[in-house]
Amino acid sequence: MMTYNNRELVEYYITYKLSQRDYPFNHIGLTESQSRTEGGPVDGSAAVMTYVNCTMNGTSPGTPPPRQSPPSSPRRTEGLDAVKEALRDSANEFELRYARAFSDLASQLHITPSTAYQSFENVMDEVFRDGVNWGRVVGLFAFGGALCVECVDKEMSPLVGRITDWMTVYLDNHIQPWIQSQGGWVSHD
Repeated sequence: MMTYNNRELVEYYITYKLSQRDYPFNHIGLTESQSRTEGGPVDGSAAVMTYVNCTMNGTSPGTPPPRQSPPSSPRRTEGLDAVKEALRDSANEFELRYARAFSDLASQLHITPSTAYQSFENVMDEVFRDGVNWGRVVGLFAFGGALCVECVDKEMSPLVGRITDWMTVYLDNHIQPWIQSQGGWVSHD
């Protein structure tokens, strides 16, 4: 079974969602050091973890940083491309089905820079309250992508990098064991 890096899938999906609106993503944090704190250097000369609610990336103390991508092989890249395409298509379908729920998320959730993590965590806890399945995993991506687009729309683009971190940490800490139990992102490798 081949494993894929959750961070790579999250970054792919967020980049895809932003590109649908022709939003640049290079200034929003995806290309900056993933551990940059607000007000910290952008040039990568310092790596300091982002802290939310006194914890790293809004998780419990001691949570490891998101994993780094393993080196790519042609077979891995081909499989990863298939996973990305399936994720993109499934999330698009999910958003179409639940378009009303995704309209103006910032207003519905009262998103501000100081409440964004708590809103994200509350929605994720509710989505996965009754367990994990592939539809709910797709929902995590659809919600995170829509939230990132809303943040850019509402001039809160610095939150996009943080949301990317939160999605990755949530996947790594809460969902990855289930994904592995299902055979990974691609169970027929």
